Amino acid sequence: MSALLFFDIDGTLITLDDKHEMPDSTKQALNAAKANGHKIFINTGRVKTAIDKHLLEFGFDGLVCGCGTHIEYEGKEKFHYTLKKEQCVQYAEKLHAYGYQTVFEGRERLFIDGEHGPGSFLEYIYDYFSNNTEYPIEEYTHPDFIFDKFTTSEFPESNRKDFYEAFENYFTLIPHGSTVIEAVPKHFSKASGIKLLAETLGVPLSNCYAFGDSINDMEMLQYVPHSVAMGNAVKEVFDVAEYTTTDISDHGIQNALKHYGLID
Repeated sequence: MSALLFFDIDGTLITLDDKHEMPDSTKQALNAAKANGHKIFINTGRVKTAIDKHLLEFGFDGLVCGCGTHIEYEGKEKFHYTLKKEQCVQYAEKLHAYGYQTVFEGRERLFIDGEHGPGSFLEYIYDYFSNNTEYPIEEYTHPDFIFDKFTTSEFPESNRKDFYEAFENYFTLIPHGSTVIEAVPKHFSKASGIKLLAETLGVPLSNCYAFGDSINDMEMLQYVPHSVAMGNAVKEVFDVAEYTTTDISDHGIQNALKHYGLID
């Protein structure tokens, strides 16, 4: 039976340097896996509009975006969860009042609240995704403002206590370093995306494989029986993965697929 292979993006499919490239060995390995009848999926915290164009054009069989809030298979949408407009406005106003700077991630557009000039938290996000998204990044006051999830940064003056009281019951809050927090609506994750696709395609969990390197990969790596930590992963990922491969730039994906006999 063919396997379902789920890949994180940053640090797993593409390098974390300024080039954001997919190594040639990864391209070869993914194509070989497809040729062997396996199905390959992006499984990312990014919403679809924030996925690099060269990845969308590569030939993946499907996408799990926004930590399970948006799922596509063979170019067709299978699931999408978004917050209501009034909820989005209320959450954004709270984040602003609490002194947080935020990128709000919608299926079709990104919105920001905060400085994005040189040296700011949002500088990299704004610059990188301005060159990668189909639509321009807008301020959160834009009339089309709506989002599926958000990523925010706290500062010394931020009201941390009120932030957690307002959000921790409604969102899974995933820390990235000491100040950045990824917020995903409760009950959604990269694992929930795998569950939906596996059930839709009638593939047992024993034939599902997940590959990742970051904190927001933890749930999917713990959910599937065959989980791979990239050699460049954070420590927490090493602790839960079934197998640790080499770094992304040292044929990591290729070596992992060979380890499991998915490619020659």
